[in-house]
Amino acid sequence: MRIGNKALTLLMAATIAVPAISFVTPTAIKVQAENVYRPEDYGAKAGDGIGDRQAIKDAVEAAAQNGGGIIEFGPGQYDIDILNFSGTGIGVYVDKPNITFRLQESTVLNVLPTSFGEFCAIHVKGDNFKISGGKIIGDRSGHKGSDDADGHGIGVTDCSHVEITNMTIQDNWGDGIYLGSAADDGSYPGSSDVKITHCTIKNNRRNNIAIVDADHVTIDNCNISNASGASPCSGIQIEPNTDEGKVPGKAVCSSIVIKNSTINAKKKHQKNGKYFALNILNPYYQTNNKVVAKNVKITNCKIKGDMGNYSGKKVVLKKTTVTGTFYDHKNTSCKKCKVKKHYKF
Repeated sequence: MRIGNKALTLLMAATIAVPAISFVTPTAIKVQAENVYRPEDYGAKAGDGIGDRQAIKDAVEAAAQNGGGIIEFGPGQYDIDILNFSGTGIGVYVDKPNITFRLQESTVLNVLPTSFGEFCAIHVKGDNFKISGGKIIGDRSGHKGSDDADGHGIGVTDCSHVEITNMTIQDNWGDGIYLGSAADDGSYPGSSDVKITHCTIKNNRRNNIAIVDADHVTIDNCNISNASGASPCSGIQIEPNTDEGKVPGKAVCSSIVIKNSTINAKKKHQKNGKYFALNILNPYYQTNNKVVAKNVKITNCKIKGDMGNYSGKKVVLKKTTVTGTFYDHKNTSCKKCKVKKHYKF
């Protein structure tokens, strides 16, 4: 579950046409709201089946030149073609701060089929990014055969203050949402201050949400279900990349709040670790069980399936129902919970 650290520099030029002003018919002048940018003004056309990645990126660049702004999408389907950049797959790359994507309820960002196994439909590396409304639909049904499973819907790496609100994120080749870093050794800051609220995240091929290197994450009022296809297939998986179980201190995930949400596993968990509704895991826990997450609070949730805390410190489960088995290796604090089977080991 890692996103590579290649230099992603795309050269582009945007030409802004200024309409002539008529003093005879001033009512014909179209006034654009300040710092609102529309992909259509840069060549996108919803519903035509042609990739709109470059047009969306051009709108982002125009907003960035003015210190940030709103990228406003109309109704309909915008197609995200994955760029081949020196052997790396790239979707819409947002590396500038203060960008907001505002989708309509009927807006769809649809990933066109690709053979790349590692990419993000929306890759966020700029602080203060917000996205709300509409859907992101991945290419799992039409993917062209890669064995990798890192084709994510939204990837957030090495930036802070990110909000994902009122969205449906589904059918991605990898994770629905990935929160992490471009480096495994803790030399990069990772992600921080991320809020995922009022979202439906479902049917993604790897995990619905992967928390790999992130602090101060809130998941609130979400419906998370039916991850399946490529291990580990968790609803929420908290699992940093490790070196045979060793986790750099800066890469330990901390201060994670999951509340008021329903998390549904597609199946009962299997011996190879697949199909947990929620799991906190160092895969080397049997031989080198270093803590991978600390200060995790799970409150007022419905965990429909199995759950695991193999490698989390100061994990609190409160007012939560677990319909399957809770595999608890770290003496989790449970308060006012209903757990079908609490297996401590």
